Amino acid sequence: MKKIIIVDGLNLMFRMYYGIPHPINNKKGKDIRGVIGFIGSLKKIVKEFKPYSLIVIFDSETSKDSNLKIDKNYKKNRVDYTNIPEDNNPFSQLPLIKKALEYLDIQFIEVENSEADDFIASIIYSNRDNQYIIVSTDSDFIQLVDNNTLLYVPRGKKGVLYTKEEVIKKYNILPAKYVIFKSLVGDRSDNIKGISGIGKITASKILNYCSIQNYISVNQNSNISNKLTQEREKIIKNEKLIAMNNRLDTSIVIFAELSNNIVDLKTHEIIEKAEE
Repeated sequence: MKKIIIVDGLNLMFRMYYGIPHPINNKKGKDIRGVIGFIGSLKKIVKEFKPYSLIVIFDSETSKDSNLKIDKNYKKNRVDYTNIPEDNNPFSQLPLIKKALEYLDIQFIEVENSEADDFIASIIYSNRDNQYIIVSTDSDFIQLVDNNTLLYVPRGKKGVLYTKEEVIKKYNILPAKYVIFKSLVGDRSDNIKGISGIGKITASKILNYCSIQNYISVNQNSNISNKLTQEREKIIKNEKLIAMNNRLDTSIVIFAELSNNIVDLKTHEIIEKAEE
């Protein structure tokens, strides 16, 4: 079984750019702090996990278009960097990051018309014989965690490696239920509105009934508490919102014909070249 690292590219780029407080200029006077942080982080990840290979997946300008058709407010809370000057714009680092990845022979893909989440899910589902470690702080990837897929959330010395057991410990649900969990509680980072009055504890309790429909059915008799009645009514009232949120959060395998050789670089070469 090969261990494959899949990096959420823009997620790492933003964290590195804003994680270094002051510019680092190259000989031409161009700020390259995001590049330095990005490659340094990859080198650290390779040393820590010693994978067989690594691939970086980037979102593109068209990545969120399909979800905007579902909800026009999707990610509307994000900063629009279109008119932000280069000196303060993390996207100014992207061309140099790609050049550095090309030099290191690290495969990267910029996904058009769909989000990096979907493509990453597609890689994983296309070959279940490998072990995968996704590197991202985006909690959407929790839904992919299973016996062969882990999520590494890097936060310096407080980084967390999410196994199935860790997800159950933190959220009291199986990873596969994380999508519907977020459909109930919402997601501020993606500007997804949840159901008012249903928080994380209530959501996990509801999902321990196996499904929302089971929860509604079990709590239909007249002897249930007033609190349970209110929860049930909120769910019924917001069924359309839950369904829409579920569509926004779900990673769908849309790239069916992926090559099994998509991640075939042995990563000892990455460390050797990064140290040059």
